[in-house]
Amino acid sequence: MSEPLALSEITPSAASEVPCAAQVAGGIPVPAVRLLQIMSPGEWEGFTEEWLSFHKASGSYHSIKRYSGPGDLGLDVVAFTEAEGFDKPWDSYQCKHYDHPLTPGDVYGEIGKIIYHSFQRTPPYNQRCRVPRRHVFIAPLGVGIMLGRFLRDPIRFKKEVRAKWDSHCGPAIGAGIPAPLKGELLAYFDDFEFSIFDDRSAVELIEQHAQTVFYAPRFGGGLPPRGMPDVPPSEPTEVESLYLRKLLDAYGDHVAATVSDRTALALYPELESHYYRQRVLFYSAESLRNFARDRTPPRTYESLRDDIYNGVVDICEGPHTDALARVRNTVTAAGQLDVSGNALVGVTKIADKQGICHQLANEDRLTWKKP
Repeated sequence: MSEPLALSEITPSAASEVPCAAQVAGGIPVPAVRLLQIMSPGEWEGFTEEWLSFHKASGSYHSIKRYSGPGDLGLDVVAFTEAEGFDKPWDSYQCKHYDHPLTPGDVYGEIGKIIYHSFQRTPPYNQRCRVPRRHVFIAPLGVGIMLGRFLRDPIRFKKEVRAKWDSHCGPAIGAGIPAPLKGELLAYFDDFEFSIFDDRSAVELIEQHAQTVFYAPRFGGGLPPRGMPDVPPSEPTEVESLYLRKLLDAYGDHVAATVSDRTALALYPELESHYYRQRVLFYSAESLRNFARDRTPPRTYESLRDDIYNGVVDICEGPHTDALARVRNTVTAAGQLDVSGNALVGVTKIADKQGICHQLANEDRLTWKKP
């Protein structure tokens, strides 16, 4: 007699866990490396352009351009190290959007184009730096095992490309272009440095993309920790001149006397303390501005600053007992504003929102003492 089947009740593990708000809103996070694999061609192109901006921002390149010359010469994206372009060392990036890891067959034709056209000095291969310093293949699924081995063994790779020249390389160079590997072309091929061919893994792409302002908007996960705000220098800088002048005018309006500079505040300890607090607020906002510049897309911080302005301008322009009351009421209101619609909300402190009021005063968008 056969044994009865052993059946057990199914209980999904998630049922025994209490989900957090972020998980309910967005589900289980998908690793960025996996998201590369499901990008559309347009998304992949946008991602690679964002990734290359990391190299430009780090100082590796002077400029990065997509090649749009006539014909396909094996160039996709070119990265120039100097303003002189092809007259100085340059790199080439071949961005391929395939549904599989790159194989040797996927790149034989591209290598053939670079070798043939640089041999023929076809523009832009006719300039001082004839060939790229590096030619890098990048693809959502990276390179396969065999191509990876070839790229790490240039001598073996050259032998393989030579064996495939007639079947894979020559036909890809262009219709009606005879390119038999013999004579001067063969001599040029034999001298060609195959170590210029390289690749980047998906992990490398993500690690470098994470250093750009585009990472959080594309992949989520929030912004990195911000760190402590800068401490105001003991002596005010030229950058602070306008908002501090307006602040001193507000103190003068409050005490009904001229307050020409900060030394005059020694007579008013409460105002002196207030003065130094406002400088701390200003530098807190400046630190947030610098953080946003390095970690978020353009205008993210400006959008936050506009939100603060719109939230306080009516208060600033309303009736107050004196100019200092206008400062205090406006700055207090700024600290209470909801800025949850901005990408910087997770790293924005009350001091930042209040300090933005002084940035706005510095830009002449807010004024404390009315004519």
